[in-house]
Amino acid sequence: MDRTLCFGTGLCSATAPGLFTLGADRIAVAREGELTDPDDISLAEEVADCCPREAIILRSRDAGVSRRGPVIS
Repeated sequence: MDRTLCFGTGLCSATAPGLFTLGADRIAVAREGELTDPDDISLAEEVADCCPREAIILRSRDAGVSRRGPVIS
């Protein structure tokens, strides 16, 4: 999650509250750790695609940065 790009729309936390929250500053915070559940991975990809600021970056342990959008690794 690139918090410098986030402007706190809350779309990520509303769509995937198990993966994202909004901090006290109303900027998104991604859940830490590796996603292993295919449903969580699919949801993270969906949320990344919808992020208006492309603040979420998904990373693959084997392939590095797999796409630009919002960040969970």
